[in-house]
Amino acid sequence: MVVFENGAPEKSQYRKFKIKSVKGSNDVGAIREVLQRRFKHSWKKPDLILIDGGIPQVHAVERILREMDLHVPVMGIAKGAERKRNDLICSKGNQELCKLCEKYKEILIAVRDEAHRFAIRYHRDVRGCISGTPKKKRKRRAS
Repeated sequence: MVVFENGAPEKSQYRKFKIKSVKGSNDVGAIREVLQRRFKHSWKKPDLILIDGGIPQVHAVERILREMDLHVPVMGIAKGAERKRNDLICSKGNQELCKLCEKYKEILIAVRDEAHRFAIRYHRDVRGCISGTPKKKRKRRAS
């Protein structure tokens, strides 16, 4: 989880969540676990939750927040069918947010890219990789 304040990364507030309750590939399950664990802490409530995903992920987050009785706007960024675009996804009921986010799209893309960088680094650390090369392969190369 990355945190930005006033358009800049607030790295002291970044958090890593090791998914414990979800087996296999399950975006919605992992998002549910992270949100539940994040909001059980007394950390500052975000002004916006930005999800790397499309309509299904945005709707899932909104549903989870409703279940938790939390009111935080949600925005998604999807790469589009060709994986070369950055489409903003927001609730149909929140068109003002859509217009505002469109105005700051470049900052939102930077937030998403920073979240990717942070997550990839964490996963490489967990798997024992440096620069994307697993430890086993590095040992073989060194000998």
